Amino acid sequence: MSYKVLALKWRPHSFAEVVGQQATLLALQHALDNNQIHHAYLFTGTRGVGKTTLARILAKCLSCEMGISSQPCGTCSMCTGIDRGDNVDIIEVDAASRTKVEDTRELLDNVPYAPVQARFKIYIIDEVHMLSNHSFNAFLKTLEDPPAHVKFILATTDPQKLPITVLSRCLQFHLRHLTVTQIADQLANILTKENIIFEQPALITIAQCANGSMRDALSLLEQVIAFGENTVSLSAAQQMLGTSVRAQVLDLLQQIIVADAGRVIAIVRELAANNADFNQVLKTLQTVIYQLSLVQIVPDGLEEAISDLPRLQQLAQQVTPVDLQLFYQTALLGVRDLPYAPDLITGFEMIVLRMLAFQPVLINNPVIAPEIKPEIKPAIINTESKTIAPVAPVSDQPWAEIIPQLNLPGLTKVIAENCIIDKWDAGNISLILNEAQKPLLNAKHLERIQEALEVYTRAKIKLNITVGLTINETPAAQGQRLQQQAQTAAETAIRTDKHIQQFEREFAATIEAINTNE
Repeated sequence: MSYKVLALKWRPHSFAEVVGQQATLLALQHALDNNQIHHAYLFTGTRGVGKTTLARILAKCLSCEMGISSQPCGTCSMCTGIDRGDNVDIIEVDAASRTKVEDTRELLDNVPYAPVQARFKIYIIDEVHMLSNHSFNAFLKTLEDPPAHVKFILATTDPQKLPITVLSRCLQFHLRHLTVTQIADQLANILTKENIIFEQPALITIAQCANGSMRDALSLLEQVIAFGENTVSLSAAQQMLGTSVRAQVLDLLQQIIVADAGRVIAIVRELAANNADFNQVLKTLQTVIYQLSLVQIVPDGLEEAISDLPRLQQLAQQVTPVDLQLFYQTALLGVRDLPYAPDLITGFEMIVLRMLAFQPVLINNPVIAPEIKPEIKPAIINTESKTIAPVAPVSDQPWAEIIPQLNLPGLTKVIAENCIIDKWDAGNISLILNEAQKPLLNAKHLERIQEALEVYTRAKIKLNITVGLTINETPAAQGQRLQQQAQTAAETAIRTDKHIQQFEREFAATIEAINTNE
């Protein structure tokens, strides 16, 4: 028995076998069961999502000898003839090969004639957007009001190219991309029935490479089966599909996070030695950064199955959201600049080196919560202005590191950042607020700070905030200083960059500083 490719062998023959597209399926089933039959249907969507398959199933529903139904019998001569593709009343046309107006007129000349066997004469026109304007003009009148025995089912990947006059005459259904989970589950179902051993992460990898197309997924699956000698393993899928690049990109990003420039360049050179496409590598890097940001901010935001999700979750804990945003912006600019690099390797190296150059310095100190005995006393606001030398707190952490753990909202956080610790002992915490922020302080903000400190210390405390001159640097002032230092360092790096200097010489250009505070 001759071999039959999976995409043809497992093509759905009924609505129940179709994966995804639930909205379209429900609309078609309800219309068929209630005998609300339109004369023209239009299926749109990218390749491999089921446009032609749905057209054939719909033709079978309309032609079944058991009557019009959303569940054709599949055994009568009409149904089996449509499955084989030899039903004379089902005319399938590839518009890409029949673009001329003469071809369209020849096709329409047979419209008035009644079907030979079936209930309807059904025209399935694939890639209908390929018809010429003259062909559409010749087609319009017949499409608007065809004979009762004629139905048109159109399919296209590019509905924007269809005249609005055609769109308005059709019942349009847009078929969506299939999700990674939907594709992976269907592949698992097929492999189980084919008695082929598989690894679930390998199916997820294949589904990700298919980009929402079931047909592409089945074609890729056949490649992996052939490569793995009738087994589907993750390693075989990665080697065959070239997805091992993603693992290297994850390693690369991890080394960028820890600022290991030597290892970063080494990984880039490894990618080059493996003849990696650096345009694709850069896209993969963008995707990984996006997924990391989503994991950080919306932990459940990744709706799709991802084979390396544990690795992503681990990396997300090692980098700040601000750094990820900076990395992503740098990668976006790299897409623009990469074509202008002397070569792709050099261009990509400059992109990752830029990520390293503009990476903020992170201070990773262990979090030690102070042990404070509970004491319930009301908070006190002391607005008397004075100059006080701060006393070292009992807490082992600086105030600047404690504030982010308090999770204070907007203005309350600003007040806390403009304070320094005056005293911190058992049940008593005294802060000094910079005089400039005195108007911001009120009982509401004080209450929020006290509640947050009680959560942090896991004890009831007495909080006292005194307005006065702060001798030591407040967290707000520290942040401004570090930001200015980073800005100065960035400007220096730009001005001393040899490529920038060469650009200035050749084009008589000058670098102007931009005041971001204006």
